Amino acid sequence: MGRAHSMMLGAGLYMEASGEMDEGSVWAAYDDEDTMREVWGQITDWCISRKNRIKLIWNDADTQKNGLLNEGVVVGQTWDGPPLALKSAGEPVHYQAPVEGAMAWVDGMSMPVGAQNEEQVYAFIDYAYEQEPAGKAIDSHGYNSPVLGADTHSGDVYKKNFAEAYPGSSLANLNPWPAEAPWYAEIRTEFVNKFKSA
Repeated sequence: MGRAHSMMLGAGLYMEASGEMDEGSVWAAYDDEDTMREVWGQITDWCISRKNRIKLIWNDADTQKNGLLNEGVVVGQTWDGPPLALKSAGEPVHYQAPVEGAMAWVDGMSMPVGAQNEEQVYAFIDYAYEQEPAGKAIDSHGYNSPVLGADTHSGDVYKKNFAEAYPGSSLANLNPWPAEAPWYAEIRTEFVNKFKSA
């Protein structure tokens, strides 16, 4: 189970780790269109040859949860929130970063041009990035915080889940999603569509 483009990128990282693709190829694909087409061509062919092993393609949290609980999925590429919510609710689900390194979203805050009350907006942003409120927020939304020390203000369930999800050097192996040029997303969609229709 996986979201098609994320799962395919993860397959590329696996191919690098197993020696089936040169190390650094996946990230080099972000540099230019020719490299991207070469790398994603290899990834797509590899994924198509194994497509019969994929039970479910998801696009949202509910599909992930349903796949793990009701569709017979035994392993999958997921966001952290859905499986950790199931685990916290006592369901027989485990979430752990792969040895190749988990993909990491680096989200931030933004303010639209012309927003009113800018001073209050910045006060809220400052507050959201303090350890205590960030730690308390973890317990309600279930996603990891970028705020160092936030985990010391979270609940015991989160602390346990986090330790089990990221053992050893897992945090050092995180792969932040790079910024992508418009051409990258367009070409990736071509390869994803080729994979899905195969």
